[in-house]
Amino acid sequence: MDLKAIIFDLDNTLIDFLTFKKETAKVAATAMVREGLPLTEIQTYGKIFSVYDEKGIDYQKTFRDVIEPFGFDVNKAERIQQAAIVTYLKRKFEVLKPYPMVYLTLEKLRKRYKLAIVTVAPRNKAWQRLVFTNLQNEFDIVISKDDVEEKKESGFDIAAQRLGFAAEECMYVGDNAERDILQAKEIGMKTCWAKYGSMRKTSETKADFEIDRFEDLLKIIKG
Repeated sequence: MDLKAIIFDLDNTLIDFLTFKKETAKVAATAMVREGLPLTEIQTYGKIFSVYDEKGIDYQKTFRDVIEPFGFDVNKAERIQQAAIVTYLKRKFEVLKPYPMVYLTLEKLRKRYKLAIVTVAPRNKAWQRLVFTNLQNEFDIVISKDDVEEKKESGFDIAAQRLGFAAEECMYVGDNAERDILQAKEIGMKTCWAKYGSMRKTSETKADFEIDRFEDLLKIIKG
């Protein structure tokens, strides 16, 4: 395999994003109920994830959307929303972290390959997560949702161009087998499914490789 660059997804591939979202939703739900939202904590948690499902995991007005249908006066609505936001942020800084062995694995890979990120997260959120998890200096380029919208190309095409390699010289590693893996394969990249970060554990993926732990990538490269 004439490999020169490895391109990673960010959330649920490098960073345990799903655990972060679950844990922050739990504490936010507790705070909202405590401040007067007339639902149980389980119901509130479910509504938070319903908003995520409908409007995206990076949607910025999730708690407002949960509260709005109840028609509270502005002060009560704001109290409930800010209680959710404050507890969300406190918990965020406790649980947002890379998967085990990410730092050591990237250190070894950097000795031989160019490394990049292609993420559907907005640019500011992607860099915030990278800085917070101390991953901001590990990659040669970072391609965000904003870059794709500006260039009107796929993130994989943009990454290959900026790295200066043909798509066939790159491998993409990501958790979304239905969308990202297929897009990367379509332009000729080798692909590796980060099974550990996927909500779907099916083996029915068209990826060239799959890994159960991040560090397993080293075995694939060596092989």
